[in-house]
Amino acid sequence: MSTEVAVGSASAVIALVAAVIVYLRRRRAPAVPETRPVPVGVPREPLSAVHRGALLARIEETFVSGRFCVLLGAPGVGKTHLAAAFARGRRSPVVWVAAEDPAHALLAYADLAGASGPDAEAAARAGVAWLDGLDDAVVVFDGATDPDALIRWLPARARVLVTTSVPDFEVLGGTVPVGGFDEAEAIRFLSARAGRAATADVVRELGCLPLALAQAGAVIRRQGFAGYLDRLPHTPPLEREPGEAHPACAEDTTLAALRLVAARDSRALVVAELLAVLASPGTRRALVHRAGPDPVAVDAALAGLADAFLAEFDVRGGTVVMHRLTQRAVLGRLHAEERLAPALDRAFAVVEGGDPAVDLADHAAALWRHFRALPSAELTPRLGRILRLRRRAVDLLAEAGALAQARALGREVLADHHAYLPAGHEDTALAARSLYRAGERVPRAG
Repeated sequence: MSTEVAVGSASAVIALVAAVIVYLRRRRAPAVPETRPVPVGVPREPLSAVHRGALLARIEETFVSGRFCVLLGAPGVGKTHLAAAFARGRRSPVVWVAAEDPAHALLAYADLAGASGPDAEAAARAGVAWLDGLDDAVVVFDGATDPDALIRWLPARARVLVTTSVPDFEVLGGTVPVGGFDEAEAIRFLSARAGRAATADVVRELGCLPLALAQAGAVIRRQGFAGYLDRLPHTPPLEREPGEAHPACAEDTTLAALRLVAARDSRALVVAELLAVLASPGTRRALVHRAGPDPVAVDAALAGLADAFLAEFDVRGGTVVMHRLTQRAVLGRLHAEERLAPALDRAFAVVEGGDPAVDLADHAAALWRHFRALPSAELTPRLGRILRLRRRAVDLLAEAGALAQARALGREVLADHHAYLPAGHEDTALAARSLYRAGERVPRAG
């Protein structure tokens, strides 16, 4: 397992328990109403949502016989929204953890819990005991990728619902396979999204994939079914990752929807490309506002993207989420058109100027991955900027009290400075200093 994956997975647990601290403090405060607060991070119910009653019943049945339920399926089949429907319908406490890359949740919840500083990790771990004292609590790990970390840190009593595309999670037991809609559901959903009767040939071509159907509906609503499949851009399909089995035209569906939204609001393209290069699974809305020219214009662009199901909000409206398949389609277009470098430059400006207390570590890691995919001629002008962002991420994790995560990231960042910079470079010394502030002794060079 790579250091990056291990760090992100262990952070999911810290994010979980920090979130529990927030919930419990609010629950114990006398001014808080007795009604259950809306879980942080849970996606809103999409327009024209199809009630998947049989699958929801399977979740309930699975929890009758055990504490664990794993929603296993390919990307885009609706696992997250199925888990969200389950969470929104609960009367018992629910904690939602974005488990794919959750460092931003760690910092946000630790800050809200008043657990910043050296005691943040200890306070987060103490939340496990609090969680086990709750009745009928449910923890949702959405988009989980590393079963080992979850097995080590699972609470003792709370029920656990996992959404994943990784079959290894079946070791937890209680697996519920999740596929796309059946044809009747797909026709009903697309008809509702498009505002006109859907045809079977279109839903079959889209593989009855909920994400593709939702994005297609936005285009068909304005342009009609006639010739929809012929109007798709027919881009070369991207290489599939393990567990992905979506139809070949999934990327085309995304790009057709983006083209339609961008034709009405050019700012929407800039915002979509920003969301594609920043960290998944979500970005704070306040940070996206920095894309400019002003928050009103950005919110209008986000509304257009949400209407086309290219992005969506959580139930509180403070986080913007772009599905991983949508991100990949937009990134594929940026690579094909050789526009990744300017998209990264815009993202650098947004992240550098935003509030650094919440999610810089996530976004710096995502930007670093994209940076390394640039042609060599475009690397050098941006190297100092991205390395500075990564050093700052280490410093912020240390300041927030996430020392184990800061040290793991700091070691990686220092190694990258040695790999990319000449021996004795002053920035390498700064990276070593950041690692030292995280609590690790760094040998002197030479």
